[in-house]
Amino acid sequence: MFSQENMRKLIYICFLFYCCTTEQQKQYLHTVPTLRIDKGMTKGFDLSVYKSDPKMKLHIELHPDLILKFDSSTDSLFITPNKYASNLISVIGSTGTEPFNLLIRMEPTETHVFRFFPKTPDRPISIMGNFNDWSRTSDLLSDKDGDGIFKTTLHLKPKMYEYKFVIGDSDMLDPENEDIVSNNMGGWNSVLDLTDFKKKPSGQWVKKTQKGSYLAFTFLTSDKSLPVKTNVFWNNIPLHPDIVDPQGNGDVHININNLSNGLIRITGLDDQGRVIKENHTILDDGIPLSTDENPDDWHFKIIYSLMIDRFLDGNYLNTKKSEGEINPLSDFHGGDFQGIIQKIEEGYFSDLGISALWISPVQKQPHNTYNEWNPPNRKYSAYHGYWPVSPREIDPRYGTEDELRKLIDLAHNQNIEILLDFVSNHIHEDHPYYNMHKEWFGHVTLPDGSMNIRRWDGDTRLTTWFEPFLPTFDYVNSPDAIGTVVEDALWWIEEFDLDGFRQDAVKHVPHSFWKNLTFELKKNFPDKNVYQIGETFGSDELILSYVNPAELNAQFNFDIYFTARNIFKSPVGNMFSLKETVEKNLQVYQPINLMGTITSSHDQIRFISIADGQMTYGEDGTKRAFSDPPEEVEHMSSYQKLANFFAFNFSIPGIPVVYYGEEIGLAGAGDPDNRRPMRFGKNLNMGESMLSEKVTSLTNLRQEYSALSVGDYYSVFLDGPVWAYLKVYFDEIILVAINQSNNMKSISFDCPIPVSNWERLKNDIPFSLSGTKTTLHLQPYSYGYFLGNNK
Repeated sequence: MFSQENMRKLIYICFLFYCCTTEQQKQYLHTVPTLRIDKGMTKGFDLSVYKSDPKMKLHIELHPDLILKFDSSTDSLFITPNKYASNLISVIGSTGTEPFNLLIRMEPTETHVFRFFPKTPDRPISIMGNFNDWSRTSDLLSDKDGDGIFKTTLHLKPKMYEYKFVIGDSDMLDPENEDIVSNNMGGWNSVLDLTDFKKKPSGQWVKKTQKGSYLAFTFLTSDKSLPVKTNVFWNNIPLHPDIVDPQGNGDVHININNLSNGLIRITGLDDQGRVIKENHTILDDGIPLSTDENPDDWHFKIIYSLMIDRFLDGNYLNTKKSEGEINPLSDFHGGDFQGIIQKIEEGYFSDLGISALWISPVQKQPHNTYNEWNPPNRKYSAYHGYWPVSPREIDPRYGTEDELRKLIDLAHNQNIEILLDFVSNHIHEDHPYYNMHKEWFGHVTLPDGSMNIRRWDGDTRLTTWFEPFLPTFDYVNSPDAIGTVVEDALWWIEEFDLDGFRQDAVKHVPHSFWKNLTFELKKNFPDKNVYQIGETFGSDELILSYVNPAELNAQFNFDIYFTARNIFKSPVGNMFSLKETVEKNLQVYQPINLMGTITSSHDQIRFISIADGQMTYGEDGTKRAFSDPPEEVEHMSSYQKLANFFAFNFSIPGIPVVYYGEEIGLAGAGDPDNRRPMRFGKNLNMGESMLSEKVTSLTNLRQEYSALSVGDYYSVFLDGPVWAYLKVYFDEIILVAINQSNNMKSISFDCPIPVSNWERLKNDIPFSLSGTKTTLHLQPYSYGYFLGNNK
């Protein structure tokens, strides 16, 4: 017989079990970001990536201003706005009995007609560009009028585009357009600039104060416009009017007393019909996310990227060079796990302020060397790790399994996460998967007999081979291959307690693979916050298509990188285009995001060699690597330019990624010269030491002030090479000022947020504050962070 006490315990245990089981089985929709549609267009959205359970059923209600077509079998929603549709619309849906709302935003477009007069009109003519991810077949031109001129009409956003015409198998510039730009691969693209059609942006909300359970947001505007419609969402649900209090001046007060974990989203329409920029606030356990309360959250991480073979040789016994003649640039240098362990034990990464290490692939590589397909057919070894010949075996030239475990354990003891670079697109031809399952792989030749090698974009995106000896998986037609490679990824996480992956060549792998992988990671490691960041070169839309709850946490922010590097390399860089890119970026990737921001990478020319005037981004970096590599940095200003680049990256949303050697301004041309051996300590010159100190200072500030990672951006001054902006996170106000010119600049501006005084944050920049007027005196190629006090 049970006693009454034992019976009560049994009932309580059963109650807990029931509640936990109910909670685990609860179906919900992850926060769906605002769906953006170009006016005059129909666009489809995959809502399946926001479902917590693939079996969950969605229902979408009709809306009078939209034509909605919903395919419940694939969770695909196609939206066509009518010409009278508001610029911001909320669509109601449900997951069974649970309601949700989708925000739909209309984007203005301009109609542009592309024309081409061919000499031989018997071949198909199309246009490819960054507006269609360089597809060679998406937008065909036709001679409907019979006048010999082939045309197509596209609805395009008011921005800048690069493009080429495709005539049969050939590409060519627009003969009627003299504006061209380097494609960064030794060629050129035509340019269409529609930026003159941009409208003045609306005002925006910024976080003002946090008092107890109340959050206050103030509305800032430069043209006296005010909100006429305010939408406040908690995840996918509009907050009840009882806890949202809009003020007459546009400010908003929100009671978060009953809110726990999720995202507050504020947007609306102003009195000119413009959609107001979204404001996002993440709550964790009922309070806004912060570095104090959530220091281990990925929003506050700083990643250090290193190539194992080129970082440090800690064990000379495992160093094995390739046989035969090969340029030393392309061969193994000896870097290994033991070298990384040595630097972890010395505190190198902790002292630098690094909180995550991304290490290059560690799988076993071939011993032979191979000639690349492209002329001049140079010979390479697999020092980089991207030619795996075994799925679950470590290359002995990097070290042993025990050494990798030790590396990860030591890093974790210093609160440093480890990301492993994972190769899922291809393998080496000596890999057992290729020998045993050739049906898992695509063909290296196309139906017309041409080679399907390095055709990165368009219709061959998912099938192209990188080299003739690197078979690409045909995941679309080989579900068994997906299951096997996903199991391999799970094995690496489980076996070595990894914290996530850097995913290689994301756009060349279908969404089905990434969905399967992420689903299995969440199922097998429910208590582990596995972070995945991918690499995709392409349009914002293509990059963003892989960033969602069902696939990747982030990708590298190449839109920011390609704009910023051209500004910060210049003797006098005009900041206007960078400001435009940042503000567009905050809409595309969300005001708070986990995208990776870089100054260089293992695929790019080292920034400082460009800033130093020894190279240009328009030339062939690989050719220069072998024929005429850049010398050591000649100008101190080059280090200062790179410091400015870092200061910018460390003050915007996303995760700063420091490519090894960037912290000291390591020089280098393209691959493989951008992978020179790392240098440390006493070998550094004055400029390198100065830069290292500045990077360390920036990492410390980034980790101390939440505003730099998750605060609201607001520009307060821009004039040519000088830009000043605020990062505001409730009572934390950070002013960022950058002078990208070779002259001293004194600037003055009115701060829209009341500040009683500024405190310098690790700088000695002269300033003054009189009323609302702030004046700064910036040295050439300099930056400064300031903390505002509004008490």
